[in-house]
Amino acid sequence: MKKNQKALIRHNLIYEKLNAGETVNVKALAKEFGVGERTIQKDLNERLCDIYDIEPLGEGNYRLVKHHRFKGAADEEESIAISLMKELQHSAIPELNSYIDAALPTASNYDEIFKFGMHFEAIEDVEAFKVLIKAIKWKVGVEFVYTKADGSSKTVLADPYRLANFQNYWYLIAYDPSAEILKTYYLKNITKLQMLYENFTADAKIEEDLNKVCNGMDSVWWNGERQQCLLKVTGIARYYIERDVPEMMEIVETQEEYLLVRIFYHNEIELFSYVKSWIPHIRIVDNDTLMEKLSGELCWFLDEKL
Repeated sequence: MKKNQKALIRHNLIYEKLNAGETVNVKALAKEFGVGERTIQKDLNERLCDIYDIEPLGEGNYRLVKHHRFKGAADEEESIAISLMKELQHSAIPELNSYIDAALPTASNYDEIFKFGMHFEAIEDVEAFKVLIKAIKWKVGVEFVYTKADGSSKTVLADPYRLANFQNYWYLIAYDPSAEILKTYYLKNITKLQMLYENFTADAKIEEDLNKVCNGMDSVWWNGERQQCLLKVTGIARYYIERDVPEMMEIVETQEEYLLVRIFYHNEIELFSYVKSWIPHIRIVDNDTLMEKLSGELCWFLDEKL
């Protein structure tokens, strides 16, 4: 591992100790990381102190200032922005509340004002989540076991790029070097995760593809290509669709008796789920095969219920 990579990892581990409320000692850190005390002093006084509010306690001991805040101004606009960030993050990732409170400054005049109605899927393995964040920041590869929807599993070696939340579900977007494509991995299906500490370099083509994936990943069923079909909408379904047209839908035609809309989808399950939620006020009009398949599912359900 290169010298600057080791230093970066050391800085992050020292900060994690401080952020957990620990008082760190120069001699102890030097022994733990196998470096000289002068190196640790430099880490604390010239690197970490430039970013975080770290106070010396004497005799080589350091800790974070209580309610420490990022270096910078403290005007009202920043206080509002920070409070919005905190509440948004609390709503999105409640499992990390203590980390969010420790990392962001307190703005008591605003912290109780903002509320967001977000209910993201719970992050069951916070440690794995943090490992992925580090791997993405440090641009190092990861290895993990991935379980597919059919129950089969395989070992994956990948270069991680983004942690994404789509429709409340968490995904890892990573580059598969063997297949030479970007892939998405459902976070809950990842186990036995570990960093490889081998750096990767993203070229312009990968970054371009990554932006396309992030901008186009509009569904939990995303697979790179969208399909479409036309729906005839009436009654109460029409009212709600016209009031707030879903992102995966566009209005094609408006008539007095009905609304004709085009829906974009990646998987039939996604399409059928939406149509079923508005029965009997919606139907597929341009694909007889899909309509017959949906009708078959509904008939089977009704027969089972009876």
